[in-house]
Amino acid sequence: MAKSKSRDGNLIIRIVKGAFRFLGEVKAELIKVAWPTKDEVIASTWVVIIAVAITSVWIFAADQASAILVNGLIRLIH
Repeated sequence: MAKSKSRDGNLIIRIVKGAFRFLGEVKAELIKVAWPTKDEVIASTWVVIIAVAITSVWIFAADQASAILVNGLIRLIH
């Protein structure tokens, strides 16, 4: 019976070959990436900072309102 060709070399050699093949594919894909310009990164960063600030204020206000409501209910019970 003929030996199968699916096992080329020992385990370590196959792992190293697979790693090099993977890294080659990663490099090929990174060349295709449309990287943003410096101005686009700055604009996006400001959008994120403003969105985080607005969300933080909203969560703070909701937390304070719910705390006031819960404290008022507790005072009503006692």
